[in-house]
Amino acid sequence: MRAAPQLAALVSSMEGLMRTFERVKRLSAPALAVTLIAMVPGCRQPPPTAERIVARVASAMTAGGEIENVKTLRIRMVYADHEYPVVTEISRPNRIRTEGVGNYVLVFDGVRAAFLESPPAEDGTPQDPALVDSRYLRDLELDIAFAFPAFFDYPAEYLGRETVDGVESDKLGVMLPLGVRLTYFVDTETDLPVRVLADVTVDGTEYHPGRAFSDYEDWGGLLYPRTVTYWWMPDGVETAVVESVEVDVPLGDDRFDIPADIQGAMP
Repeated sequence: MRAAPQLAALVSSMEGLMRTFERVKRLSAPALAVTLIAMVPGCRQPPPTAERIVARVASAMTAGGEIENVKTLRIRMVYADHEYPVVTEISRPNRIRTEGVGNYVLVFDGVRAAFLESPPAEDGTPQDPALVDSRYLRDLELDIAFAFPAFFDYPAEYLGRETVDGVESDKLGVMLPLGVRLTYFVDTETDLPVRVLADVTVDGTEYHPGRAFSDYEDWGGLLYPRTVTYWWMPDGVETAVVESVEVDVPLGDDRFDIPADIQGAMP
């Protein structure tokens, strides 16, 4: 009978080793080195840096940390405040095509943006295709960064640690080319992004829209959240559900082309 507690402790220890082994198998070389150092008694972990954290996130999200192989994405989501699903296609680093199914098609080629199919007016009147005013291009750049971590494509700065929603997180700051500042929160245990906040100024007023990510699943070799909580104002929190994620789908340049005959801008 005395052997029972010892056996239980042995089983628990073996289960812990197996969990560690499964995590280690996913790591790239830089992240693997950090993990192995942490496992050796008496060895201090190197101080966190943006480079090390980005490598860990890459390893957590993809087998072997080969995040550079994720060049395109197609994501289908259902938003609580939309009456239609939204399909987003991304070609890294800065092209995006968003389709509100049956409602609109919006493209951003990294320089210009246009509604290839404009949403109807409030009274239901159909609207012609139109260019998007350049003042709103940063919003489309922000949409890309909300859908896929910008620190994989732009320089990141380590901002320390903070506990958010009970999760100890490393913070990474990223400045997007069009001037929006982002702060990503990365779970120190899972190495997965759990939240991102943006600093946006509109007509002199600062806003902090953001996303929170949970229920990560494996979508064709990429870990991606099933549930996304989103807000523009703190009192307007909504939840979206990811229905599908396709990785490295063929997206030709024509998916983001803006026809020369599209003129004007959306009112």
